[in-house]
Amino acid sequence: MASSDLRGHDPYDALLSPVFSLPILRSNRLLRLGSQQLVLRSPVNLRSLLGVPDQLNPVTIGLYLHGISDLAAAGVIDAEEARDESRLWTAQLADLVSPGISGPAWGYPFPWEGRRHRMPPNTPTVVATSMVVNGLHRAWVVLGDETAQSLVVESAAFVLNDLPRAAGDDRAFCWAYSPVDRQVVLNATLKGTRILAQAVNAGRSDEGGELLSAAEASARFVVEHQDEEGGWPYAAEGDPRTWRDHYHTGYILECLHAYGELTGDQQFRDSRDLGWQYYRSRFFEGSLPLYYDDRPGPIDATAAGQALITLTLFGDVEFGEKVAASSIESLSTHNGEFAFQRRGRRVTRIHFLRWSTAWMFTGLSALTLAMSN
Repeated sequence: MASSDLRGHDPYDALLSPVFSLPILRSNRLLRLGSQQLVLRSPVNLRSLLGVPDQLNPVTIGLYLHGISDLAAAGVIDAEEARDESRLWTAQLADLVSPGISGPAWGYPFPWEGRRHRMPPNTPTVVATSMVVNGLHRAWVVLGDETAQSLVVESAAFVLNDLPRAAGDDRAFCWAYSPVDRQVVLNATLKGTRILAQAVNAGRSDEGGELLSAAEASARFVVEHQDEEGGWPYAAEGDPRTWRDHYHTGYILECLHAYGELTGDQQFRDSRDLGWQYYRSRFFEGSLPLYYDDRPGPIDATAAGQALITLTLFGDVEFGEKVAASSIESLSTHNGEFAFQRRGRRVTRIHFLRWSTAWMFTGLSALTLAMSN
C-alpha cells in the first residue's frame, strides 16, 4: 500500500475539481451536494475527467500506522523497518495538523458538502482525529515511537478545548462532530472518549481528573442511547439519521472496549457486551458483513475492514478468518487493491485508498496478529 505514498482518491473528494471553483458551483449548496453524490455513485470514475487530484489523507496514514504496528507485533514484518516507517509517517502527520486549534487534530483534505453543514478542506473533526490518534497510539505502544506518543498526549487539548459539548445533562454529554457544528453523532462522541483515554494512557497528566471525567461522561451519553436490543442509531433523538449500520456500530464497540481497557473502568461492560451480541447476530449474512441491520445493502470495504477489527477485539478470530476470506473473494482486485462496494453482481471497482484498501489492510493486519497469538 505504501508504494503509492499513501496518496489516492476518496469517495467524497469530487469538490476538489476546479469546476467547483466557478461562481455558481462555488456557492450553491444543493448543486454541490448533488454533484458530490453523482460522482460518488457513478460506476465510472469521473475524477480524472474533472481534474480531481490524488490526496494524502491523514486518516489513511493513521490506518497504515495501525496496520504495520500489528504486523510488526505479529512478527510478519521486521520491527526496525516498521519503526522507520512509523517515524516517517508520524512526521508527516505532524505536518498535516489542522491550523488554529488547541492541540493536534486532523480533517479530510477535501471540501465536504453535507446535508446539514459544509466543511472546508482540513476542517478538524473528532472522527478523523480519533482514527489518526488510534494509529499513533498503536505505533507508540508497539514500536515505541515517541513522536507518536507526544501527538497522542497533545491531542486531548483539541477535544477538551475546541469541541463544543453538543447535548446532555450533568452526568452525560455528547462531543460535537467538529468545532464548527453541533451534530449529536454517537460514534463520533465515543471517538472523543477514546482520544482522552489514550492521551492519559500515553502520559498526559490528569491530576484534577478532568480528562477521565469527560471521557466517562461522553461514554455514558452513548450508553444511555442504546436501545433494548443492544443497537445504536447513527445519531441521537431529534435527528432523522436513525439508521444502524455496520461500521459505525463497530466503531462504538471498539471505542467502548478501548475505554474500559485503557482506564480500568468497566462500568459500561454490560452495555458493550449487549452491543456485541446485537452486532454479531444482526450484521452478518453467513460470513459476509451486512451494511445495515434491517435491509439489504452493499458489501462495503470499510464495513469489511472494521468487521475484522471488531471481531478480533472480541475474540471471535475463527469467524474473522471466514469473514476475511469472503470479503477478499467479494472485493479484492487483481492488483491487490480492494473495490469500494459490491451490490449483487455489480462491483464498483473505483479504488478509494482511505475507504477500501487502507481499511482492509488494517483489518487484515489485526486479524493476522490475533491469529499469531
